[in-house]
Amino acid sequence: MRQRLEFLSILMVLIFLVGCQQSLQNRVSSKKGTITKKIIYTAPLYPSYNANYVPPVGLKPFELSQDYPKELVLENYPWQSIDFTKDPQLYMHTVLHYCLEGNTDVNFRGQENRIRKWYHAPWLHDDEKYAGTDYIGNGREYIHGLTREFATPKYKLHDLQDVELENWAVGMYNSPGGYTLGQVWPGAKQSPDPGKSHFPEGTVSFKLLFTDADTKKLPFLNNTLEWKANIYLCNPNAECANKKRIDRTVRLLQIDIAVKDHRALKTGWVYGTFMYDGSAKGKTVWERMVPVGLSWGNDSGVVKDLNRDGAFINRKLTESFINPALIGSKENYYAAFLKYHGLGGRLNGPIDNPVSSCISCHGNAAVNDRGVTLPLGDFKSSTTRQNYSPESFRQFFKDIAPGANGISYKGENYVTTDYSLQISTGIRNYYANKKSLSGNEK
Repeated sequence: MRQRLEFLSILMVLIFLVGCQQSLQNRVSSKKGTITKKIIYTAPLYPSYNANYVPPVGLKPFELSQDYPKELVLENYPWQSIDFTKDPQLYMHTVLHYCLEGNTDVNFRGQENRIRKWYHAPWLHDDEKYAGTDYIGNGREYIHGLTREFATPKYKLHDLQDVELENWAVGMYNSPGGYTLGQVWPGAKQSPDPGKSHFPEGTVSFKLLFTDADTKKLPFLNNTLEWKANIYLCNPNAECANKKRIDRTVRLLQIDIAVKDHRALKTGWVYGTFMYDGSAKGKTVWERMVPVGLSWGNDSGVVKDLNRDGAFINRKLTESFINPALIGSKENYYAAFLKYHGLGGRLNGPIDNPVSSCISCHGNAAVNDRGVTLPLGDFKSSTTRQNYSPESFRQFFKDIAPGANGISYKGENYVTTDYSLQISTGIRNYYANKKSLSGNEK
């Protein structure tokens, strides 16, 4: 009996080590003298999920798709024959079909897609955010690899939404994008190179965004896709009594797409957003995803309606399309609608920051040589739509050239990561973990 117990104990240890491919270390914090849990990542591959939470035995956990292509192979893509300025919705649906093809059959495990492989950006598993021994960060959870997104304040999405919402997402890149990920991240034991952030023409990324709201809070989520995810009960950065993650139900609310398209002359990228509409015609969840809009530039010279609140069409904007069908509440109880767009009527998703926009936020993806990221916008707690300043608009809504380029902000030099927040965030996390383990947490 004793030998059997010893064998089982050893077996459990091996399961933990093989499953996580990373080890835990308790270390005395140099700041407060408290014992703080730290992670040492020693595996030959990039970790798939945050090691503070170990999946239960029997669960097939999320696996990072990281067999990045060694050679760049380009194709002729179906959206390249569509003028996104003239038929933005056809462009959006064509790209979305490409993203979904083969992925819906394998529950979005990109490496198992039989039509085309898809790839994840590494180092989104651990951002080194702790409160004592509690991990309170945004790192990937172990079921689907979701990372924590911007929380939605009360009543931002619906009049019935009387609680703040937790939002979580997972994104993937196609083969050209995966090639670039492999150039930036040459290996788990090597430092990343943001200077190689040059996504080729035809790169596509997409992101599925889920919320913890139920249909009583957001009725338009009726019959949407539901996943289980290991997430927080509430915002861990606020006054949340329980900061531990548990398995909860999340519902698909939004899908973002991004395409490297040279016809977007100022930015090199086209960004689109869909939202789920439970009242829309369509037999599947994917057929009920409704375009919110498409954007290929910042309209950086347009300041009209900069401080206007709500959802509206700004007729002065020429570098984006906004779907008017989603503006204003609907008589149908299950119909989706938007209560706000991005700043000045620019494109933003329903759970995105209302003082930003899709393309302005991604355009500011950049890091310095210490892994510090460039601010993405004027996100001070006191900043609102009504008081957003022209100075901040000029800084954060200017068009950024595609590729990896040197830029300066407040005397600090940064390298842009070709509109990829997943790359810039991953590099920040990598250096934050490295600094923490060296004892230099300044």
